[in-house]
Amino acid sequence: MLSIYRGFEELDADALDQNFSHTRNLLAFGTDWDEKFSGWDKYKGIHTVQFAALKSFKFRSRELEVQVHGGVAWAADRPQWAIETKAGETVKADLRVTAVLTWSASRGRWLVVQWHVSSGLKERMHGY
Repeated sequence: MLSIYRGFEELDADALDQNFSHTRNLLAFGTDWDEKFSGWDKYKGIHTVQFAALKSFKFRSRELEVQVHGGVAWAADRPQWAIETKAGETVKADLRVTAVLTWSASRGRWLVVQWHVSSGLKERMHGY
């Protein structure tokens, strides 16, 4: 997960993409409503397009939890990001990130097969 965050911070789409499964099994959700990508063919190139509009990207992990069971891992975090666009806009947000990863023996690394980034509601709809 930290290498994924580093790829974002370095605005390095190629390095970031090496962390994702390049198969039809990949499922990725971004923060925009229409950002649902099923399969690598739909997802590849997304980071290149996004990074072309950015000047900087800071990704700070705050609550990273990772569980591993055999060749499957799942992760959850509530990071904060700060993005500066080339147009001069600054976006800061508290996020929720979840991921499911599988071990790739051929590539010698964990690969994301499911990725979800969202911004949760700040106001409570009910009490606990």
